[in-house]
Amino acid sequence: MDFLKAFEKDIAKIDGVTGSSTPPRYYYGAGNYCINRIMTGSFYKCVPQGRLVGLMGPSASGKSFMLGNLAASAQKSGAYLLIVDSENAFDDDFASAIGIDIDNNYNYKSVVTIAHAQKVISSFLIGYKKEYGDDPNAPQIVIALDSLDMLLTDTELVNYGKGVSKGDQGQRNKQLKAMLRTFVQDIKNINVTMIVTGQVYRNQDQMNGEGVWIVSDAVRYSLSQIMLLTKLKLKDDRVVEGIRMKVEGYKTRFTKPFQTVTVEVPYDKGMDPYSGLLEAAEALGVVLKKGSRWQFGDNPSFYAKDVEKHAEDILVKCETLSKKFLDVAVEEEADFDGTSKDAELTKAKRVKKAVTELKLENGFDEGGLDDQEIN
Repeated sequence: MDFLKAFEKDIAKIDGVTGSSTPPRYYYGAGNYCINRIMTGSFYKCVPQGRLVGLMGPSASGKSFMLGNLAASAQKSGAYLLIVDSENAFDDDFASAIGIDIDNNYNYKSVVTIAHAQKVISSFLIGYKKEYGDDPNAPQIVIALDSLDMLLTDTELVNYGKGVSKGDQGQRNKQLKAMLRTFVQDIKNINVTMIVTGQVYRNQDQMNGEGVWIVSDAVRYSLSQIMLLTKLKLKDDRVVEGIRMKVEGYKTRFTKPFQTVTVEVPYDKGMDPYSGLLEAAEALGVVLKKGSRWQFGDNPSFYAKDVEKHAEDILVKCETLSKKFLDVAVEEEADFDGTSKDAELTKAKRVKKAVTELKLENGFDEGGLDDQEIN
């Protein structure tokens, strides 16, 4: 086909059109091996170069915490961080506590409106591309926007200045969608990864196959990956010592979607890279649980607290099972925001237990408790 030479020559003159389709040049870890696995199929990598990643979930589910872990992991790998904060959640104390070096390769900008966020990020990217173009050896950048939902439209800001309580929901979604679509095109060929956080809303039609939570159409289609986070309480002797974070690969272009893991995040220690590994390895058939101990191959059994001693060999074995679907069941002690079947079942169990204890305290036999007694 002789016309192809002329075609390629004409296309080469168009700015923004390329003739290559390559996989990400590199990835960053999430700070936890199991979270990496459900997002990319590998225990060693999570968020990719040149892509837009969303951390989505209900309020207080750990989105900013997860964002901080991703940013810290990327910075330790040599990336420069640009933090764009719309909810005043990413202060210096929080960033430092999460492991980020705020004195090096770190830039923080606070914004109020969607226009502010777009201007800050686009200005940064224009300067970056002017200096480096699409050089594959250019410095690595992570841009984090926390969060989409706290950004106002210009109209909302003007109304607030007038003392008028009036939303701008229709325009807001359109502006967010337009901004994210622009970012997708802007970073796909350069050494930039973007991570955004956002809220979800409760599914009102459980028969539509969407699950408990739904990600807004305004943002979901622009994201290459969506990590859906939901919160459970982490208890010890009935004292809440942190959260158990359920993470679902809600959307990913690098492995099978809808895989899930649960990791523990104690308040005083933060996220452990090995949290959830034994449960994931058990689901993959790599280890066996024997009472309070774990068995890995022909090695002597061990307690969960000693997982780090065996982690490298377990990870190597698990990595060979990259195509196997991973769905680590969440215990019924789940404490999701809002109600769910698990939460309702747990509530019924708690009531049944309380009634049983009350009967025993008053000298009655435990016996059988029917539904009427429970009610």
